[in-house]
Amino acid sequence: MRISVVIPVWNGATIITECLEALFKHSGSDLYEVICVDNASADESASLIGTSFPQVRLLHEPVNLGFAGGVNAGIKAAEGDVYILLNQDCIVQPGWIAPILQVLESSPGVIIGCLLLNQDGTVDHAGATIQHPECIGVHLTEVGDGNPRPVEYVSGAAFALHRRVWEAVGRFDEGFYPAYYEDADYCLRARRHGIETLCVPQARVVHLRSSKEWQVAPLRYWANYHSARYRFACKHLHGHELHQFFEAEVTYIEAGCPLEEALTRIIAVRRTLFRLPEIIMRRKSDLGEEVSPVFVRQIQVGLGTVLQEALAQLESVTLQPLQKLLASYQDLQSSRQQDQQQEYHLLQRFYFRSPLDQNVEPWPRRIFRLFVLRLISFLIGRDYLLLAERDYLLLAELNTLHTARMDRMAQIMDQIIQTVNRINYRIKLLETVIRYDEM
Repeated sequence: MRISVVIPVWNGATIITECLEALFKHSGSDLYEVICVDNASADESASLIGTSFPQVRLLHEPVNLGFAGGVNAGIKAAEGDVYILLNQDCIVQPGWIAPILQVLESSPGVIIGCLLLNQDGTVDHAGATIQHPECIGVHLTEVGDGNPRPVEYVSGAAFALHRRVWEAVGRFDEGFYPAYYEDADYCLRARRHGIETLCVPQARVVHLRSSKEWQVAPLRYWANYHSARYRFACKHLHGHELHQFFEAEVTYIEAGCPLEEALTRIIAVRRTLFRLPEIIMRRKSDLGEEVSPVFVRQIQVGLGTVLQEALAQLESVTLQPLQKLLASYQDLQSSRQQDQQQEYHLLQRFYFRSPLDQNVEPWPRRIFRLFVLRLISFLIGRDYLLLAERDYLLLAELNTLHTARMDRMAQIMDQIIQTVNRINYRIKLLETVIRYDEM
């Protein structure tokens, strides 16, 4: 059997050389052709492949088609009997290809996944399963007796199938863009055609996991991941399963999920609702199912509920600090009024006139008040007693109140700064949603 290896390439200049060198070194005469599909890389990937590996068929795409799109383009150009999909950061190990051919010679109607190893030799992937109700892909790491064994799905990082399987199941769903869940989707679709998925542990491949998008751009990474997960759920789940899925999403958000998680779910829901007609069409064509209007409505209501809960979580970023700030301001205003009343009372006792009196005072009365009344007050000892016993304590109390008020003002200023920062952060989050809507 002729083997065509298809490698989607995107900004892989740092690792594609190691991938191709290992591929040619450890594949032998069984390797018929290698097709690299350059997904409009911004680095030197394409020129490096063209210069260092002239035996590779290099396809240039004008835009990034994602993993599924790159695979579809590569297989369309392939001439082999067996297609093996390989990530650009996968390093095949000696003897990797023989176990795949051995299984396909006896059972061509299967999908085969390789044993993926971490760089330290530990097992990263020996098949995978979908965890419900959340629809989260879980990698299996138990190799067992080392013989091929059936699994729910296998990673597209090292994925083999015969031409017959490809013709029966069809192309990868390019709606899983740029990646995630397209391999699980394909294996579940294949099962509807009676095609089993096997993990073959003897076919060993080291997966470098060179992509650091989850570190460099975590919002984009998780938005893409949740978008793919929602697409998978809408495409493969049925009534009660779908209800449990949306219920689990709402429960997770209500429990106080991190703000970034709420935001990326908002982006994912909006994307899914926008693409829902296309998703329904793919469900009909890929799964051969008729989709009722009631089922479509169930998806819309479920996604809408998730969106509302995620938006409520986002609202709390601004509303709670604002409510706290308002309460603090009201407390400050109340204490300030009390302070002023005590201050006015003290001034009136000193000067025999209320500070609130705005009437023009005749100069004779002013002289009488300041000199005659004040003199009499001093002679009878009122000022002395007042300062010694009452007003001294009152002044001390006022000083304490003023100090406390200044402290409260400082606290409120801190709250204002924090609230402004939160509002600015929320604006950035909303701008992120808008930016992803435009992509």
